[in-house]
Amino acid sequence: MDNFAQIVESWHDFYHVIGDASAALMGLLFVSLSLNVCVVTRKANADLRLLAIQTFISYLSALMFAVIFLIPNQGIMGLGLPMLGIDVTVLYVTVMRIVETQRNRPLTWGKGSFAFRFAAPLICFVAILIIAASILMGNTSILYWFVPVIIVLFWIASINAWELLLRLGKPCKDASR
Repeated sequence: MDNFAQIVESWHDFYHVIGDASAALMGLLFVSLSLNVCVVTRKANADLRLLAIQTFISYLSALMFAVIFLIPNQGIMGLGLPMLGIDVTVLYVTVMRIVETQRNRPLTWGKGSFAFRFAAPLICFVAILIIAASILMGNTSILYWFVPVIIVLFWIASINAWELLLRLGKPCKDASR
């Protein structure tokens, strides 16, 4: 095992915990949204849909990053390229959610709320882009910066999920929209 693989392997437990927690919380989010699908799909609740999508993306990206870190004997390209691919994808989706939200900003969202829901994850994804590029250049010390970024992304997603659950309220009794 080369030095790079050993360094990545030393992060195994951290990424195992992040992956497990992301998968569990993403599953709970999916179930709660499924139980309240008639609320989420109402035109009047477009803000809930946007928040649900962004929250799901944040959990899914944390899970995918964890998965690629858990692959044994990871090399520079084997870690850096998937990180870059995942990150570019989630950056694009996040920017599209920001554009959609700017077009139809929910009346209940202030600037601070918008920044927390979308700008903070965007900053995290930009930081991950820099981290992935550094990894591709062989810089392993940058892995320490990945920890706070993933923690912040996870924290934001969890707060968004909590807000979603509070706003969903009771399940609908009818299937009409």
